[in-house]
Amino acid sequence: MQDLIIEKPYKFVRPPRRSFVLWAVAGFRLYRLWLKGSEGICEYEVRNQHRIQDSLDAGHSILIAGNHCRNADPMAIGELLYVVDSYAYLMASWHLYNQDRFSAWMIKHLGAFSINREGIDKEAISFSIKTLIDGERMLVIYPEGSISRSNDFMHPFLDGTGFIARTAARKRAKLADGKVSGKVMVHPVAFRYYFVGDFKACCEHTLSLLENHLDWEPQAHLPLLERIAKVAGGLLAEREEKYLGQAQQGCYYERIEALIIHILSEQEQKWKGEVQRGDYILRVKSLRPIIVPDLVKGNLDRQETISRRSDLYDLNFVQQLCYYPIDYLSGKTGKVTAERIIETLERLEEDLTDKITMPRRFKLVIDVLDAVEVPAEKLPRGAGSDPVMDEVRLRLEENLALSARSMPAYQPEPSV
Repeated sequence: MQDLIIEKPYKFVRPPRRSFVLWAVAGFRLYRLWLKGSEGICEYEVRNQHRIQDSLDAGHSILIAGNHCRNADPMAIGELLYVVDSYAYLMASWHLYNQDRFSAWMIKHLGAFSINREGIDKEAISFSIKTLIDGERMLVIYPEGSISRSNDFMHPFLDGTGFIARTAARKRAKLADGKVSGKVMVHPVAFRYYFVGDFKACCEHTLSLLENHLDWEPQAHLPLLERIAKVAGGLLAEREEKYLGQAQQGCYYERIEALIIHILSEQEQKWKGEVQRGDYILRVKSLRPIIVPDLVKGNLDRQETISRRSDLYDLNFVQQLCYYPIDYLSGKTGKVTAERIIETLERLEEDLTDKITMPRRFKLVIDVLDAVEVPAEKLPRGAGSDPVMDEVRLRLEENLALSARSMPAYQPEPSV
């Protein structure tokens, strides 16, 4: 399991205003080397980049808000920035700066600044707002806050993006006396990954790996979707035995939800005194700021430290379970495509081994959508959501749904 628990005090990481590294990596598209080697991105297409160019020409300050379905997204935004010949600052999770020294140095010099997701990061918020006020660079934020892993679906947006945009719009408007011009605009940007690799080889690679883990003989005699369902059920049974004492019966997704509720309820009873309601991922995110701070300070005894680490890993597992959209391969929530199958197998492999070894290949299409103007006023008191971010989300969802409809459905190989 990835080490997402950084047991040291948070320190805001500010990117340099000028960087030779950024100039070289962006100018020579060196980011493509990493994307090909680590994420299998081999082809690129950027659509409607003129919309951002129009906003730039009008003197607007731009916030790019994209769907976040893959690890590739933050680096892949470089392709859009290349075609519009511009730079951006990107918000990046604090844990990314704690993988190794080279990665931390590179992320910083490519224009990323840190965000502490375990609480309110005033420095990151202030840096974001200032970026939009100055308008020297664009600002890139993924409002979901974490990777969804599913190109056809998005998780709920976190509140911070709308707050940053509105605050910057108000302050920018106050300076509109000749010092600055233009408004704050949010450009939704849709990332769509099309599978272009050897489908059969990729499926066999990961299924064989998972079946070997389960000590099963290869189940190649089964139809592909049935084989995936059997493997997924076997892996889920392992986790049920750990948390519930034995494997459960019934529908796969009902079993997943029951396991989520069991683990999350225990954690909420322990840390909040009662079981909460609402979206599971948001509930997980609300628990981490309660558990992590004292762990980071290092003033807990050994037993409590071990206990809290265990709780955080359990919550991370809950979040992993939430990334399996209901009926993703049944055809009930959209056609079953090669992309959905590959995503599911990637997810199963990564959750088990913490890495993806499948030899996948993708074409990335980045589509810039019409801008949403940010009003120079606070969100009305008591508003349930921000209309600006609601519109951003709606446009992204409509774009993803449209591109999904154009994708060919998976056709099983005929039986011999």
